[in-house]
Amino acid sequence: MDLHEALPKGTFTLKRRPLELLRKFLFIMHYRNVSCSGIYFQADHPENAVARQWIESFMKAKGIQSAVEIWLHFLRYYLDASHSDIMRDAAELVEKYGEEGLQKMITKSHILPDLEHFPAYTYHVLANNYFFSIWEAVEGEEFIVTHNAFGLWEGLRGGCPGLHRIFVVSPRIAIVLRHVVSRPEMKENIKPDAFVSYLLDVNPAPPTPIYSRGEHGTYIKHVNFQSAMSVARYRSSQEGENDSFVFKITKLSRPQTLQFNFVVLVNVTTKTCALTFLSRGSMLRTARAFQSSPANFRASELFVPLITQLSNTMETGVSALRPPLQSPAVFLDQDVDALTLVDIELYVLLMQICTGSRRFETAYDRAHLVFTIMEKAKPTLFADEISREVEKAFKVCKEKDEISPAEGVSFAPLPSSISNESSSQLFQFMIPCMSRLGAVMSGGEGSLEELQDEVAVMSFLACASSNPGVWHALSCISPQAPEILSRLFKKDTLTDVSVRIFTRNMYRSRASPSSFSSGFHLAYSLRAMCGMAGPTTNPISQSYYQLTASMIQCLGRITLRSLPEPYASQPRERPKARLVYKIPEKHSDLLFSIMKVILQKSLPGYEPAPGGDTLDQTVRKWIDEMAIVGCLAWLGKHRRNFLDWVLDGFPQESDKNFKLFEDEEVIGST
Repeated sequence: MDLHEALPKGTFTLKRRPLELLRKFLFIMHYRNVSCSGIYFQADHPENAVARQWIESFMKAKGIQSAVEIWLHFLRYYLDASHSDIMRDAAELVEKYGEEGLQKMITKSHILPDLEHFPAYTYHVLANNYFFSIWEAVEGEEFIVTHNAFGLWEGLRGGCPGLHRIFVVSPRIAIVLRHVVSRPEMKENIKPDAFVSYLLDVNPAPPTPIYSRGEHGTYIKHVNFQSAMSVARYRSSQEGENDSFVFKITKLSRPQTLQFNFVVLVNVTTKTCALTFLSRGSMLRTARAFQSSPANFRASELFVPLITQLSNTMETGVSALRPPLQSPAVFLDQDVDALTLVDIELYVLLMQICTGSRRFETAYDRAHLVFTIMEKAKPTLFADEISREVEKAFKVCKEKDEISPAEGVSFAPLPSSISNESSSQLFQFMIPCMSRLGAVMSGGEGSLEELQDEVAVMSFLACASSNPGVWHALSCISPQAPEILSRLFKKDTLTDVSVRIFTRNMYRSRASPSSFSSGFHLAYSLRAMCGMAGPTTNPISQSYYQLTASMIQCLGRITLRSLPEPYASQPRERPKARLVYKIPEKHSDLLFSIMKVILQKSLPGYEPAPGGDTLDQTVRKWIDEMAIVGCLAWLGKHRRNFLDWVLDGFPQESDKNFKLFEDEEVIGST
């Protein structure tokens, strides 16, 4: 009620305690959602991988049996503790471990001693990283109220979700928490393309504080805020309680109001979702604008019955509005430039493809053109959805031990056209591949669903082709991958030339005193140049990729339960493991010989190349050993107990105590 009464003044003032209570209410209204109860503390949920140890430790310490019980436990904590108490608990953690230390503990799955109060840090992050703003709908329009419009995430910041947190209070007012990275003093230091959002055109001002002993922030400069705890103590003090905060109410334009409603409506996903509005005319205009946006084709089908019903019951003046799916320039009132609502070039192209009025030689040609235009277009939900899924696959594929490219190296761009056979094979391979990497692909039979999957493949390949480590991981994902992916590039890419020159120089200098400590050191270096330098069609690189993928597939099928103890019960995953690049010659020879014997027995058709004097014979042996190095790197991360069993099986007389991985104890010392 106070918010609505403040609208004519254009500002709204709150003292610290009511503001803290409101912030806590917004947090709990999200946390208490039933959709959060089962997944927030589900130990085996993919998004909780980094917190799994902490969750399991907490369940054991408290005798809790399920994820829902943990959720309820902390809901009681959030409800019973005041905002100040929670922030003090969080400050103790920050003082004890530091912000960076806490982040490292989270990302490295370390178990925190302070199990009970760690969720206070989650609350602290939201409270400190988002500033509070009040938005007002334009006169003549309104915010649409839906079943889930009180707590929606929106937008990306540097690829991470959550630029905004939206709470629709009423048809007139929305509270929006915006990430502090978008504040004017921080935004200028961030790349313009770091943000993706429907709401970037809105520029809410952060609140202006009025401190109890000073005006507009002057007193705060004299308070000793050298620690998180001192800040928490001040804010919970009687002195801090008398501070006030002045919020300038942000009045949206008509296009901005519609864009805001698009964010709300795209989250209406079923016919049973509730939708509430005041004005039929405003709802009809919003629904038609939403339906006409190319990014909303699938979601907008839900609104066809509503549009029909509203059109049939509207007054004469309003019912004259034109039917949906006409030119974007005709679905709004005369004072609105509808072209500001969508990217018209992308919209027209998608409409032409979906209606069949524009055809292409291949699916690849079509997807490439859409991707090219989408890259230049302003942000849309169509592109945002693709970007989100591409990021998931890219993150999984990104190798931690990738080798950075040489300075100034540029990678071959994707071609605008390939043959129909290559196009079919590419998408038949890449769409399931991206699904296995964690991207949610539509898999639908409709033209837009197919196109969206194909454009997602194009976007992923464009990102991967400029990242040597990701391209290496993708090329080694299957024995079929190298041949299919190499068709995207003409011969003599920059990497092709580099590989050719490097291998010839290595062959010519093989009789000279070597700068490599062992065959393993040489194979490691060859792998870096021939396999991890970006897109290539060079046959040496292709053979390395195919052989490495075959080895990984073969050894990945090993039944680890058949290992003897203690290896069978040891952890097999060590995702941070990184090979050393130098080992002694005698260890190198033994390692290669044992791995070749294992592969001969396990990999059908594999026969190690014996080597020889010719370039071809030498290169074949190099490829074998490069692939073994690649296989060892994979085993170290994903089948570590099997690899330890192999290494501990070295003959006693080999002086086997050597280190194969960085930052780990000497292997084989037991």
